[in-house]
Amino acid sequence: MSAAREKIGTRRQFLAGGALLGTGMVSPLLGAEAESQTGAVLNSDRPDAPYELARPENTIYSACLQCNTGCGIKCKLQDGVVTKIDGNPYSPWTLLPHLPYATAVDDANPVDGAICPKGQAGLQTAYDPYRIRKVLKRAGRRGQNKWITIPFEQAIREICDGGLLFKDIPGEQTRHVEGIRSLMTLTDDRLAKAMDADIKAIWEAREPEQKKALVEAFKQKYAEHLDKLIDPDHPDLGPKNNQIVVAWGRLKDGRGDLYKRFAAAMGTVNAHGHTTVCQGSLYFTCKAISEQYVGGKFTDGQKFYWMADTENSRFILFVGANLFEANYGPPNRTVRLTNNLVSGRTRIAVVDPRFSKLASKAWKWLPIKPGTDGALAMAIIRWMLDEQRYDARFLSCANKAAAIAAGESSWTNATWLVACRNGQPGKFVRASDVKIDGVPLTQPTTRQTPDG
Repeated sequence: MSAAREKIGTRRQFLAGGALLGTGMVSPLLGAEAESQTGAVLNSDRPDAPYELARPENTIYSACLQCNTGCGIKCKLQDGVVTKIDGNPYSPWTLLPHLPYATAVDDANPVDGAICPKGQAGLQTAYDPYRIRKVLKRAGRRGQNKWITIPFEQAIREICDGGLLFKDIPGEQTRHVEGIRSLMTLTDDRLAKAMDADIKAIWEAREPEQKKALVEAFKQKYAEHLDKLIDPDHPDLGPKNNQIVVAWGRLKDGRGDLYKRFAAAMGTVNAHGHTTVCQGSLYFTCKAISEQYVGGKFTDGQKFYWMADTENSRFILFVGANLFEANYGPPNRTVRLTNNLVSGRTRIAVVDPRFSKLASKAWKWLPIKPGTDGALAMAIIRWMLDEQRYDARFLSCANKAAAIAAGESSWTNATWLVACRNGQPGKFVRASDVKIDGVPLTQPTTRQTPDG
C-alpha cells in the first residue's frame, strides 16, 4: 500500500475526514489552528484496520434511479459486489454544506454524502433474486404464465425477422409473426416527406367530401407505393412502420431522447413513455397553477417541478408526504428542514395514518383514516371561511391590474362568477353575458390569441 493510500485508508481517518467535510471544510483548506486540533486523529500511529471500501478502485459513481430525483450516488464494492450505497460527495444534492469541486478525488473519496432509504434500497433492486436479467419468451397460451429463457442474440433475430415464433404452442403452430424488418416498408426519405405533406392536407380538410377526394388523389399519386401503407383507404394511418411501437418506462432527458432517435430510425411515430402517478399528479398540478389568462382562457402552464421552499417556511402541512423517508430529494431537503425544527423556526403538522419518522418530529400528527384526505381539506377550508383566516386583499384581486394596485405579486379568479345550469358549474360569467333591461354590460369582443 502506498503512503498516500495508507494515509486515507484507515477507518478512523475515513471517519475523521467525513466529520470534517460534514462541516463544509476540506482538510487541505483547514487553517493551522484547526489542523493542530485534528492532527492527533488524522496522523495517529494507533493501529486500525484498513477501510478498503474507501479506496477509489472500490468505488463507482452513478445516479440513483429509485425515484425521479436522480441523486448522485457512490457505490462501494467488495470483491466486485456493491455492498453499500451513499451519496456522491461532489453532488450538491447529497451534501450540505457543499463540497468544493476543486477537492481532490483522494480527499473526497472517503467522504459519504447522504442518501435516503429508497436510495439505500438500490442494493435490493440490483441483486433481487427475482430481477429479470435474461430474455423471457412466452412458452404457453397467453395468460398461462409459462416462460422460457432464450439467448439475447436469438431474441434480436426473432424480433427483427419474425416467423413461426410460437409453433410449439397449441393453436399457434401456423401463426406467422411479423418482424420489424417486414414492417419497415417505407425507407425512402423523399417519398416519406412527400406522403407526409399530402397526409397533412387530408387531416386539415374539414368537409367529408373534400377528405374523400383528397384520399382518392393520394391513392392515384402513390399507386406504386400503396403496399407500404397500413390501409390505403386511410393514408392518415401512415406507413406500416407505424405498427412498430417503441414503448419505455419512466425515462428522463438523455435516455428518452435515445429511444426517440431509435424509433425515428425505424420510421415510426409511435414512441411513447409513461410516468408514475406521483409525478403525473405533480406535473399537472404545477401546470395548472402556473397557467396564465391569455386570449380569454387559461393556458401556457409549465409542466415541471415546483418545489416547496421548506427551508424558509415557518409552518408546513405535510399530507401523505414523508420527507424523512421518501418524497422528492430528501437528502437535500431534510437537512435544511432539520435545522429549523431544532431551532424552533419551523413547525410542521403531518397528515398520515401511519406514525412515520416525519410525524415523530411534528408539532401535530393527524392520523386520519385512509381516503379521508378530501374531507380534511374541506374541513380546513370551512374553518378558514368561518374564522375569516384568509387573505381578503389578495382574493379580491380579480386581474393583474388589480394585483398591481394592491401591491400583490399575483391574482386569483376567486371573485369571478360561474354560470350554473341544472346545478352544474359551467363557464365563467363575462360582462357581456349579463344584461340589464336587455342590454349587455359590455359588447362581446374577439381576442387575438398568440397563435393567431
